[in-house]
Amino acid sequence: MDIASIKNFIEKNKVRHLSNKVLHTHPSPKMWKTDLPENEKNYLLKNTEAQYKSINLYLGIPYCIPTDPPHCGFCLFPTQDYKGKKEIDYYLNFLNREAHLYKEFYQGAQLESLYVGGGTPNLLQPHDYIKLASIVSSVFPDMGVSTPIEMTLEGIPQLFNEDKIRAIKEAGFNRVSMGVQQVNDELIATSGRKQTRKQVFDAIELFHKYSLSCNVDLIYGWPNQSIEAMLGDLESIVQSGIKHITHYELNIAGRSDFATKQKQNTPSIERKIEMYNIAKQFLISKGYKQKTVYDWEKPNDNHLISEKYLYEDNLRDCLHENGQSKMTTMSGLGYAAVNMRLQPNSSEIKSVSAMNHRNLNEYYDAISLNKLPIERMFVHDTEDVKLIWIFQALQEMKINTKKYEKIFSSDIKLDYKPIWDALVEEGWIEYRDDYIKLINEGEFYTPLIQALLSQPRIKSLQK
Repeated sequence: MDIASIKNFIEKNKVRHLSNKVLHTHPSPKMWKTDLPENEKNYLLKNTEAQYKSINLYLGIPYCIPTDPPHCGFCLFPTQDYKGKKEIDYYLNFLNREAHLYKEFYQGAQLESLYVGGGTPNLLQPHDYIKLASIVSSVFPDMGVSTPIEMTLEGIPQLFNEDKIRAIKEAGFNRVSMGVQQVNDELIATSGRKQTRKQVFDAIELFHKYSLSCNVDLIYGWPNQSIEAMLGDLESIVQSGIKHITHYELNIAGRSDFATKQKQNTPSIERKIEMYNIAKQFLISKGYKQKTVYDWEKPNDNHLISEKYLYEDNLRDCLHENGQSKMTTMSGLGYAAVNMRLQPNSSEIKSVSAMNHRNLNEYYDAISLNKLPIERMFVHDTEDVKLIWIFQALQEMKINTKKYEKIFSSDIKLDYKPIWDALVEEGWIEYRDDYIKLINEGEFYTPLIQALLSQPRIKSLQK
């Protein structure tokens, strides 16, 4: 891209609402292939020659409570409406069968972290959590034997109760990621959720009682939300003793209700930048350290495995400095789960990402035939792997230029020089020692910067 087109891209997009998190690999799954032969899928995803020493495992639970507006008004993840307990039993049976399709690949690998997401995993009944743990231990028999591992489960406040939390703890989980999103009862009601402030803090109290570490997700930028209301949410969560807060702007993207029907009531981009900066200063004043653009941690000395946040850290640091793969950045099982297998530049084995079926019947049909339930797949070239690494580094607001050089045998300052020049001029980045650091509004505009860096590759794929 020349400097004029780069500046035009920045000016055009900085007044738009952008999706706020990189949660999948590059490029977008919309560009992945749906017609790869079965033997190629098996080779790329089950190739034991590419086996990794440690695994980051994601289990997907598809079900959510229906809301009005749909998908809580903002969620863009594929989900299925929850209709009853029987379908969960049926689903867990197929999840177990899928896990065993990968059993040979997993042999000899160490499970380093487990994350159960969705959907809404705490829709499950108390007895289901030991089933989940058993599915994992059946393919990782040494799970947590010599060294405890991080085991995280997502959930929403109104579905937690003491019996369920006790069962989660007894099944071996040591961390909960609770999607509070909004403490204010009136604001959360705009998402269609039947959630109350009392349910939020009752759940947190029980997490403390059962020594479960907890991360709380909070969203700012709701329709008609004031800065005072945002700070009130943060203050109440801080006072509750939560040590990890994920604080990010409301997703106004795709065909969500907030994007199509409520956008006019949401704060302007300028206002959201102000909210981001005020929240940042508030959390710093309360002793929290900014880990990523969205994640805040309160440092402590207890060294609990559940408070190292390995699942997220490993995702953001997927390659060693010598270019060797650190781990399966994401090994996914279940509905709509994503697998990502990155290889060093020198490897003859290809880097690949794959997504499971988002149609539940198609997921079941594939497993019934002992086939991997893959809907779409993408084989990465070196440029893709570079971008994946850069995008994850940008989440932490800095890029280690020396580490990039060791991994890719290339100079990142030269590889993307016109873009860095434009971002320096914009006041969004600076060079500091061996780092390219996001500064000022560059932090808020992380998704825009990621999109800008990917433009040349995206255009080449679209030809």
